[in-house]
Amino acid sequence: MNKNKVLFCFMLAMILLIVTACGEASSTDEQPEETATEESTEGTEVDSNGDEEEVTEEATSSTYEVWVADQGTNEIHIIDSATHEIIETIDFNDVGDKPHMLVFDDEGDYAYVANMGSGTVSVIRAEDREVLTTLETGEGAHAAIPSPDGERVLVANVPARSLSDISVDKENEEFVVERELDLSAVEALQNEEEFPNQNPICLAFTADGKKAYVTLGGGGLVVVDVDELDVIQSFGKSQVGAHGCGTILSPDGKYMFANSGSTELAEYYVFDTETDELIFTGETGGIDAHGVRITKDGKHLWMVNRITDDAAIIDVETFEVVDTVNFVGDAPDLVTFSPDGLLFYVTLRGPEPATGTHDMAGETPGVSIIDVETKTKIDLIELTGDPHGIDLRILNK
Repeated sequence: MNKNKVLFCFMLAMILLIVTACGEASSTDEQPEETATEESTEGTEVDSNGDEEEVTEEATSSTYEVWVADQGTNEIHIIDSATHEIIETIDFNDVGDKPHMLVFDDEGDYAYVANMGSGTVSVIRAEDREVLTTLETGEGAHAAIPSPDGERVLVANVPARSLSDISVDKENEEFVVERELDLSAVEALQNEEEFPNQNPICLAFTADGKKAYVTLGGGGLVVVDVDELDVIQSFGKSQVGAHGCGTILSPDGKYMFANSGSTELAEYYVFDTETDELIFTGETGGIDAHGVRITKDGKHLWMVNRITDDAAIIDVETFEVVDTVNFVGDAPDLVTFSPDGLLFYVTLRGPEPATGTHDMAGETPGVSIIDVETKTKIDLIELTGDPHGIDLRILNK
């Protein structure tokens, strides 16, 4: 073979090697780019501004519902937890007047709605939103609270000065008013200076359901033996202030918290549930204490103040105020936490309160949403009337 042929073959071989190498490099460079593109778009969506937002199963599916009683429009609003939009409204105009407080039983099967304007209690089957019955209890039915075992409901009837006892037969869906306690006739409450009136306001059961702590409108609190439906302990207004609605049991069942509120007062109280003794009295740091709930971890009690629009955070072991939420919304009333403990829902009163004993009007009726970690208001679900009662129904238990 001559030199020209050798040189030609060598150059041809080099060209083939270069072409092959370039092709492989091009293929190798393009493949990671496609993979990266696929991975970057998986689990994201583009919002209206063109920004990508992470999408999770929790964010796209509802795990609970928020139920709100609007006593200004005679409606029960059901809010989806994923979108925070109203998904259904139950018209109460032909059911009960001024639905005031709404409370689920522990299983979330039934919502008990106290209708303050009509002196009745309505029972709603949560699954299909059907109002099963409406029972006459007493004038100014304010709070209907189910017992821990779900077998009875105690109702505080404010101007009637009575407690109604409703028996519950879940299997047959029968609800019957069986007994009544006339607080105006209780001998221990006849001191007019300590008990200006015997109007029951709010109540909570002990863990075993055998006792209930009931606040009184003019000031004071009574402990009721539920089996006997009789007062076994009483505290006058010199110990417990007026207009309290913050009754709640500590997670371990050892203590009962209560509060009182007015245009000048915001106190809270702690009772030993074994001895029924008042063991602590404190001030929230705001004005007009009202709605309360305990955090998911059981360490803190959040208590809103209606006039100062804030919330005190109370340590459930030391009973001291350890922090504050500076702003929860205008004229906050009743409250609840999301099941994961990340959000705090607060009803905000309207400009024309349908019920109340003193100035508690707000300019933005609705449900305020607070981020628990940052303690800041992050959203508002706007309503039109006078929202008051609020509770959660957990789905897919």
